[in-house]
Amino acid sequence: MSLRHRHARYMRKPAELMLVPMIDIFTVLVTFLLMTAVFSRIAVVELDLPSAAGGPPADKPQFRLEVIVRQAGFELTNGTEVIAAVPKQGGAYDLRTLSELARSLKEDHPDVDDASVLLEPEVSYDDLIQVMDAVRSTETPADGSGKPTRMALFTNIAVGDAPIHGGTSS
Repeated sequence: MSLRHRHARYMRKPAELMLVPMIDIFTVLVTFLLMTAVFSRIAVVELDLPSAAGGPPADKPQFRLEVIVRQAGFELTNGTEVIAAVPKQGGAYDLRTLSELARSLKEDHPDVDDASVLLEPEVSYDDLIQVMDAVRSTETPADGSGKPTRMALFTNIAVGDAPIHGGTSS
């Protein structure tokens, strides 16, 4: 047997790229991602941001709750006068009292859903979220079923900067 025949016997064919296993892996991966994406849920809160161009003035001024979050505590106003001041308790914001006051104001103005949360620059983002949650809804005591229910308060919340201490926004 010649050297050429012996060498030809050991020569390999060029390797072929097998795409079928790769397609199978991508199919399983895409299926898995689509199935898990259905179960993930993102909480989105719609906010009304104040605009520079205001609309026409209303005929009758409607009540609008303003919660001014300061370093010392909360101030609740109706846009012109202070309704209540809630100081911090033990270095933390008194969210329970805020929620009770918001509930009382909602009972006085059941058709109003608008509220503004106005912040001083030093207030943390976590405090903003907790204040918004306290103003948006509260838990009502259990009535027979033994399970407390959520009551919507002021669900249409706008966020802005707090006025200089001692003043109210217009």
